[in-house]
Amino acid sequence: MSLQSHHNRYRANESDEANLDEWLGTYSDMITLILCFFVLMVGISKIDPLLFEQVKKGLRSEIAKEKEVKTPLAEIKHDLDSLLFQEKQDRRVSISLSPKGIILEFASSSFYEPGTAVLGKSSHEMISKVIHSVKNITYYPFSIDIEGHTDNVPIHTPLYPSNWELSVNRATNLVKTMIDSGITPDRLKAAGYADTKPKLPNTDSLGQNLPSNQAVNRRVVVRIY
Repeated sequence: MSLQSHHNRYRANESDEANLDEWLGTYSDMITLILCFFVLMVGISKIDPLLFEQVKKGLRSEIAKEKEVKTPLAEIKHDLDSLLFQEKQDRRVSISLSPKGIILEFASSSFYEPGTAVLGKSSHEMISKVIHSVKNITYYPFSIDIEGHTDNVPIHTPLYPSNWELSVNRATNLVKTMIDSGITPDRLKAAGYADTKPKLPNTDSLGQNLPSNQAVNRRVVVRIY
């Protein structure tokens, strides 16, 4: 190897080392600046735990509101809470939103005459509000399930030989009312459960009827999903 070639290689190595030193110097300066920034932020900030929690709750609340507005089921739930406010106050209906949809539970006493499946005047008013809310959301084809439930008191009439026929007819009559109001039949389903799905025990440990519980169990359930 000539002296000139050796000299050139030495100068190239020297240049590479200089470039590496410049890059490391720039990187070190950047890291130092970032560390100084965070030290400064920590030094001048004082976190108020109470204020921090309030801000978090506020953000969660606003996010929840935003999600609620954008959810079709939540829109209907909000509408029903407003339209059926008095009925809720009178405990003629309860409204809840669950992963299975909107659940409305109507007391049978506010819907039917005892032992019949004929819809009363007050029931027509309440169902009209439900139908209005469902039809108001035109961009989502909601399905509606209707369930009839009775208490454990047997019934035996020419029209209703048992609670099975009574519960099914109550649900079916409500479906017919919705169809007459413009809800298409393919979105509806009726089912009767008699006294097989009580919310509360119909009797006590001695087998005596519990009238208050029986009243709760006599209900019509409307599920919108």
